[in-house]
Amino acid sequence: MQKIYPIKCPKLSDSYWIRGLHVLVVSFLYSCSSSDSADFKPSTLVTKDYLMQEKGQFCIFSVRQISYLLNQKATETLFIEKHIVIDHPVDNEGVLIAIFRKNQENASWIETGRKLVVLQNSKIIEIQSNQTQCILVNPIEVGTQWNFQLYNQTKAQQAQIIRVLPQVIYANKTMSNLVEVELFKDSSALSLQKKQVFLAPNWGVVFSKESNVSYCYEGNCLGKGQINYGTVITYDLIDYGKE
Repeated sequence: MQKIYPIKCPKLSDSYWIRGLHVLVVSFLYSCSSSDSADFKPSTLVTKDYLMQEKGQFCIFSVRQISYLLNQKATETLFIEKHIVIDHPVDNEGVLIAIFRKNQENASWIETGRKLVVLQNSKIIEIQSNQTQCILVNPIEVGTQWNFQLYNQTKAQQAQIIRVLPQVIYANKTMSNLVEVELFKDSSALSLQKKQVFLAPNWGVVFSKESNVSYCYEGNCLGKGQINYGTVITYDLIDYGKE
């Protein structure tokens, strides 16, 4: 019967083999991480990414406003609004935006106002009609909170990031990293004051809904959400680009 002899290895110390194994493992892990790092490295977004960046950028919104009056039928108003960057402020990161409106698709645009959107201390600030509001802060993650009325002499209103959407189809185009923000909410059985917005990188606010209504509080309607009076206005993006 043929004998099987063990293979003799050179006599080396245990520490030598441990060092050699360590080098082999580190080399293997490095080769894997270097080839896959581009796929697994997460992107970090900051408030600056949610500003319009260039002159000529525009967003067009379909706007729907519902007005309620006591003991009357609610009325609905529809129009189209265009927000376009016309200039950059001198000493701040941000843009000056002109707002145009028309009631029908084939009508001419009429300028109705302007707003300044700037970055101050890593906060996105909107200034329009003598109102200054903080609409987004760092970090861009679910649960981040701040005072929406930070620059106003009014009561504090807590804003909060509700969710971050990795990728969605919006206005017939693919958008990534949309941020849903609840800018304020004051809700009771008698009234609702709430504003919700979505912001997209490079475009800013692409959707908003603001409710300011009072509910019926007499008889059997209490607590049923029946609106007595107030307004609900929704801005829904339908097109965007650069002129």
